[in-house]
Amino acid sequence: MVLACALIAACSWGLGFYGLGVYLEALHRLRAWPTSLISAAITTYYLIGALGLLVVGGVIDRRGPAPVMVYGAVAMGATVAALGWIETPWQLFAVLVVMGTAWACLGSTAITAALLPWFPERSAPAVTLALTGASIGGMVFVPLLVAIGQARGFVTATAAGAGALFLVALPLAAFVVRHPDEPSRQTARNADTSGRAWSRAETLRTRRFWTLSLSFGLALVAQVGFIVHQLAFLEPSLGPIQAALAVSATTVSALLGRVVAGALADRVDQRVLSAAIFAVQAAALAAMAASSAPAALYAGSVAFGLGVGNVITLPPLLAHAEFGARSFATVFGMASAAIQIGVAIGPGLVGVLRDATGGYAVAVGVLAGLDAVAVACVLWGRRDGATLTG
Repeated sequence: MVLACALIAACSWGLGFYGLGVYLEALHRLRAWPTSLISAAITTYYLIGALGLLVVGGVIDRRGPAPVMVYGAVAMGATVAALGWIETPWQLFAVLVVMGTAWACLGSTAITAALLPWFPERSAPAVTLALTGASIGGMVFVPLLVAIGQARGFVTATAAGAGALFLVALPLAAFVVRHPDEPSRQTARNADTSGRAWSRAETLRTRRFWTLSLSFGLALVAQVGFIVHQLAFLEPSLGPIQAALAVSATTVSALLGRVVAGALADRVDQRVLSAAIFAVQAAALAAMAASSAPAALYAGSVAFGLGVGNVITLPPLLAHAEFGARSFATVFGMASAAIQIGVAIGPGLVGVLRDATGGYAVAVGVLAGLDAVAVACVLWGRRDGATLTG
């Protein structure tokens, strides 16, 4: 299950998260559409994904993870392929709306919900390992899409991406991903009966919920905003191939950062760990905003990448630690939907600032500031108490 979820994550993040930067750059270059227009479509994609997250957890509880992930693999494969053929802006928006529903079905909420019944007592290592596939997906798919696009064209590149979803993610979702057998289910149910049950209203009255949602929402405004535009931001200084390699280096760094943070997550205060990650990303963004020297851009990309995987992995672990397994689906479903709004804002915000200022320096500097605010916000939540009943 962990391996299957890791491979699905590699496809979904590689093509539905990191790949967005490749699509943005290609469509801007081939169609001459404004960056702000393409960014607005990507914002719509993430908003649709946020709405989808409100129902995905419940559907998985009722029907199991396989049908949800099968739909996600089919829909994402079809829409990635369609991106190579679109000719008008309305087609871009239509494709990304459907693709947004697929993202909700293949993202961290779906993968975490699929794995928790299998690992009711040691969920953190399993989730961390599975979501490591997300970093591998970015490391593999971004340079692959760029290389195929330059050699064979954008249509061939998107067709290859769709083929990966149909040949890898779809069979795994259909034939491997499932709920555990009845004895394992009973173990999970026994584990879930411990701890406090949180209602939606009670959850919304806690500082820890709002600081969790707001801090990671702000961090993901910065993270997704930068990642979607990273290739376009780096290309003028590094060239297309070297820029793609820098993006790949970011994902390699994300993989390493996730392994290190995963080993620390059960041993340190997860909010302090989150604050440290946000601070490193803020410093990396500030350095890249201040200098266009290749060394600064490479170093900044690597430093920024150290937190990329963890900003995705830590929210479900924090929700599980602070609210308990019994109410995980309710709490994290709400938190994830709120966080996804931040994800949706990022690409559009950077696109608007880029078009308004004629470059990316101001936009990247603003993202650094948002990460700094996230540091203060996540630490403020420690004052709310970290017990399951407080």
